[in-house]
Amino acid sequence: MREQKPKYIVPDQIKKRVQDFLNEFMESQNLTKAGLAKILEEKLGRSGCRTNLVKKFSKATFQLSEVIEILDLFNYELKIVPKTQIETPVNKG
Repeated sequence: MREQKPKYIVPDQIKKRVQDFLNEFMESQNLTKAGLAKILEEKLGRSGCRTNLVKKFSKATFQLSEVIEILDLFNYELKIVPKTQIETPVNKG
């Protein structure tokens, strides 16, 4: 019998970044998790994905292909850029 490799566990810091990224995107689209699940079902034929979607948000276990698919539905694109090129928003206040 083959020895099983230990399951990869997403580090909390990465999990938080994934959750923040997707939550900010959804907020910018005025969209809830239920709303996104409905769109995924209507446009991609994914039935019963609401429960799975909530799990993926809480565990931050989205596959890259799923993120790209979601962004495509809203005519967005994911790009990889060096961190040094990312502008940090200035707090207004």
